[in-house]
Amino acid sequence: MAEIPLAEFASYIENKNQDEIRKLFNADAKFKGFTVMMIAAMHTNGTWVLSQFSKEDKSKIDQRSSQELRDLANTLGLDVDDDILSDKNFTPLMLAVMFGPPDSVKVLLDAGAKPDLQTDRGFTAKMFATCRNDTAIKAHFTRNREFCDAYWGSCTLM
Repeated sequence: MAEIPLAEFASYIENKNQDEIRKLFNADAKFKGFTVMMIAAMHTNGTWVLSQFSKEDKSKIDQRSSQELRDLANTLGLDVDDDILSDKNFTPLMLAVMFGPPDSVKVLLDAGAKPDLQTDRGFTAKMFATCRNDTAIKAHFTRNREFCDAYWGSCTLM
């Protein structure tokens, strides 16, 4: 399995290097059990990656992490509770909610990410949103998206 070179990947995001990211995306590359979409979801400037590549392969929108968050959090210097560190099966949306910018959360929801998927311990993206002190991220979960999606399809105006 291909490994995401983390420092280079950050540079690819900053420089909008679609070709290098596409190679990693198509190879199902991972960094410590976390996919291209997951790492991009946490990056401050990764929204364009999510927007571009969610259109290319919708099956990767809700992919699950295969490893505990602990090793990745330690590598990136993330401040996370112990209950979360030992959890698995995070989605790009969950990681965007916990660590990414609000625009990444919106892009993933608009692309069809499922906000009700659960980690091994039963946490959802919406639960993580309630714990994050970011009104823009919380707002993405207070809209009645389920009603919009069922009635009009993917609703981005509300």
